[in-house]
Amino acid sequence: MRALREDFAPKLPTAFEQGAALRLAMLSQAASEEFDRAAARRLEENEAMRRLFERASSIVKTPDLLTRLQTVGCLREDSIHVSALDRVNQTLRDLLIELHAHVETLAGDDARALEADIWFEFSASTARRALSIGRF
Repeated sequence: MRALREDFAPKLPTAFEQGAALRLAMLSQAASEEFDRAAARRLEENEAMRRLFERASSIVKTPDLLTRLQTVGCLREDSIHVSALDRVNQTLRDLLIELHAHVETLAGDDARALEADIWFEFSASTARRALSIGRF
């Protein structure tokens, strides 16, 4: 990508072609970065959500939600293929959103602490997806 960006693109005859080559280099860099971290990011997120579910089990009093937190919290990846990790991640994320909505209705310091930790994970999850090349 460095060669495309620094060696090849400047030698193209028009600004349009140079710009297209630079965009291709940036997109290739972004794809490479995401490919490199794809499985690790999903595994990290899944574990973070499981820890939140474990903590929530002492706060949540709704039997149905508590059962699902325990059941889904035990759900494990059966493969490190990104598609398999995504399926587990989406199941966990859906439950985390539901848990967050529930915790917002609860009173007490434990509920507020869990709510803050859920918000922290939402923020951390967004940061994990950030590309090092920034916006383009």
